[in-house]
Amino acid sequence: MSRLDKIRVMALAVSRLSPRMCLFMGRRVLRNKLAPRFPDAYARRLARIEQDLPAIGMPQALSPGLLGMAEFYCAEYRHMLEGALEGRITLHGRCVDFGAPGKVDWTHVVPEEGDHQMWRVKLGHMGFLCPMMLEGGPAHHNAVGTYVRTSAGIRPGAPGTFRGFWFPYGASHRVLSVGSGLLVCRHRAAQDTAPALPEAVDQDLAALLRRNVAFILDNIEHELCNNHVERNLAALCLYFSHVDRVPAEIATRLERDIAALLDATLLDDGCQIERSPMYQGLSLASLGVMAEAPFLSAALRARLAASRDRVAQVFAALCLPDGEVALFNDAWHGEVPHWTGPPAPDGRILLPDGGYGRLGWDGDVCLMDAGALGPRWNPGHGHADFLSVEIALAGRRLVVDPGTSRYNTGPERERERSAAAHNGPIWQGHEPVDFYGCFKVGRMAAAILTPAAALPDDQTMQGRFRDGPGTLSRTVRQFPGQGFLVIDQWSAPQPAGQVTWLIPGTWHRQDAAPSEAPAAAAVLALRHEDGTAAWIEVLSPVVSSAVTADICASHYGHVTPAHALTLHPEADRGHLITWIGHAAPEPLVHAEAARLLDGLGALS
Repeated sequence: MSRLDKIRVMALAVSRLSPRMCLFMGRRVLRNKLAPRFPDAYARRLARIEQDLPAIGMPQALSPGLLGMAEFYCAEYRHMLEGALEGRITLHGRCVDFGAPGKVDWTHVVPEEGDHQMWRVKLGHMGFLCPMMLEGGPAHHNAVGTYVRTSAGIRPGAPGTFRGFWFPYGASHRVLSVGSGLLVCRHRAAQDTAPALPEAVDQDLAALLRRNVAFILDNIEHELCNNHVERNLAALCLYFSHVDRVPAEIATRLERDIAALLDATLLDDGCQIERSPMYQGLSLASLGVMAEAPFLSAALRARLAASRDRVAQVFAALCLPDGEVALFNDAWHGEVPHWTGPPAPDGRILLPDGGYGRLGWDGDVCLMDAGALGPRWNPGHGHADFLSVEIALAGRRLVVDPGTSRYNTGPERERERSAAAHNGPIWQGHEPVDFYGCFKVGRMAAAILTPAAALPDDQTMQGRFRDGPGTLSRTVRQFPGQGFLVIDQWSAPQPAGQVTWLIPGTWHRQDAAPSEAPAAAAVLALRHEDGTAAWIEVLSPVVSSAVTADICASHYGHVTPAHALTLHPEADRGHLITWIGHAAPEPLVHAEAARLLDGLGALS
């Protein structure tokens, strides 16, 4: 990207900020410049806030929200239980052996992570302390105390700390993970169901929480909004729900900010506005804590509980049968726990505000992204995955999004966010969104989910995307127990159309004979490593089709092998028909494809 293009993207991004966001962004810039120059003054500022805060106490009961938050961190980090005891920290699949808990370097740099040191940020979450407290023994508890004491020397305002240990989002995770662990420990000890933490460790944890709450109160991320503010407010709710008194000004402020958060970031259908299935799961955990905050008004608590229930239903719909999230926008596996609640019901689910559609039947699921890039004011977690789908057959993921392997600036971040990397219909060489750096977005775009009233039956979903050269459309028809028929359409013959189906490397190609369907253009017979069979067949003429080696990322920091089936439809036809199922399509599928295509008509 040229320097002029970078300036243009930055100008567009800034132009979409609200005056309030600009004010808080200016405050953040000043903090980042002044605090390192005057660290003692900044420390005194935080100390004044901290001295007026009540200490965290004892929960009267182990509420669902509190237990849910503790399990949130235990589920993510319990694999580290023994390693962390000896100073071995494994985050995002990368292990760093510090030699002992007392030698941990909270400023550790991973060179490959460039300008966004995600490993260091995750280390600062201290999420691994939660299972060490709740599932470890005396040695683990003593190690917890050591980790906390080593972190005490990291002063807010030291060079680089606002992008690491004292990143407000990270401090919020720290309060949620350490706070939920400490509260559950204290309650269990009081009930004689588990040993108490050593007194010194308990007090060190309480002091850490108080210090971090003071920092969050001074640094709520209103300049970023969205999930950042949600996590900030959830951390404050967890803490102030378990103190003997809540300062009136803090209670009033949280009442106002939480109500504004719900208005701004939770859509009517229950989708979180950033439209990441992963962040949907984070919202569910946060709302569980907020809904139990006794200092909030009864009306707001009721609203939070209703929002939590809607968010849970949407989260279930955005998970595939393996319990893991779909990989639309910024999302990866392992950041939120597996969905273990009731599965989304079979049939069709349309989320018109969030722009997601779902067709499902007994382990066969197709999810489609037909919504906006993200909120206009901060779409930083969006990908150009317009009209992309993720498909599972017999519970095994068959068609996937490329995922998110990194946040730091570079060609991989740019590629993973591009339209070309996704499986939605595109115009070859045309990108509808301008991305720059880790999260900046210039030109934006949005797809639209077709409402139920405009669809032919309850086994069909559709999305449309208007941009640049014209209009794109994707229609998906479910055949229960058999698979999915996908019809893509282009309104203009130029630039050339393209669809690329990305298939994880856990599926292997098999020899296949073309079906007897007329104009069959490409067939891919596949078998999963567990023996499950699948069949992908193109039912309309194409100019070219090719299967090449590719990659996908289901976990942050890693990519795994994949197959890419790239198709270019005949320009004069303006459509591409693909069958994705357990076996070759039956005659009924071909007839339905012709009927649907006739009913859809030409795009304008």
